[in-house]
Amino acid sequence: MNQNRAQQKIILQEIQHWKQSKLLPAEYCDFLMNLYSEGDSMSPEGQGDPVGRKGGKNRSVDKKSGGKAGGRLLAIIGLPLLLLIFVFNFTMFPMPMQIGLLVLGTIFAYAMAFRKRSSDSIARVAWLGVANVLVALGGYLYLEQTGHLAIREQMLSVMALVFLIWTLSGWIGRSRLITGGGWAGLLLICATALETGSNIAATSYGVQHLYWLLPAGLSFFVSFLFGRGGVYVAPVFLLFGLLALFGPDIRNLVYQLPMDLFVQGIVFIKLALLVSLLIVYRGSLRNWHEQLSL
Repeated sequence: MNQNRAQQKIILQEIQHWKQSKLLPAEYCDFLMNLYSEGDSMSPEGQGDPVGRKGGKNRSVDKKSGGKAGGRLLAIIGLPLLLLIFVFNFTMFPMPMQIGLLVLGTIFAYAMAFRKRSSDSIARVAWLGVANVLVALGGYLYLEQTGHLAIREQMLSVMALVFLIWTLSGWIGRSRLITGGGWAGLLLICATALETGSNIAATSYGVQHLYWLLPAGLSFFVSFLFGRGGVYVAPVFLLFGLLALFGPDIRNLVYQLPMDLFVQGIVFIKLALLVSLLIVYRGSLRNWHEQLSL
């Protein structure tokens, strides 16, 4: 029995070393420690003794976990409710007060997100979401007050600025969801500009791919730069770069345009190449994603 306990202690110490030296992700190490300790968390300070023998520690950990869970639940439920109340009653305030509330609210939300940058990921993303909704509301208010809401060029310019702020704030705040929302909005504006400004509908299916090479190449370039720098949101740009390559095909689906055998063959070839590349480089992509998630 003592020999088994000694072996268990050595294994747990080795897993703890892996966790500290980041040879494996922390989640995997915690799972292995719980597995080898038969469900009881092992205390490195206690030389392998289960923390459960020190009842005070278990109770304190449970209280801290319960407090964090309660704070997250309050942030998830309370912030949207407060935002809804604010939006429903926003037009009742005079214009200077509306502008002041928007500016103060946006600054406060970004400050709270910055404060939660290393402690609570759910609260950080929630505050970033509130701040970006306020930014979008400010853009709408500007268009409405200046009378540019009906002018397509002005509306697209303001929307592009709003989505750019979303992308930058998601990058700084390490939120793939918000970064993806901002970059997707920019790609939609690009599609709208191609549809109205470049008259892409009058071009052939092959020429339409040339129009989408620029946003696809830009997405891949940003993903490459961020990936080399270890930026957390780099996979988002890779994903949307791949989607941009299917821009003409997505357009055909949106406008319900007929696709002949040639177009269907091109779509099949692109999907086959994409799946093949994912299979060949799946190991490298997995390692890259894990490095960015540390």
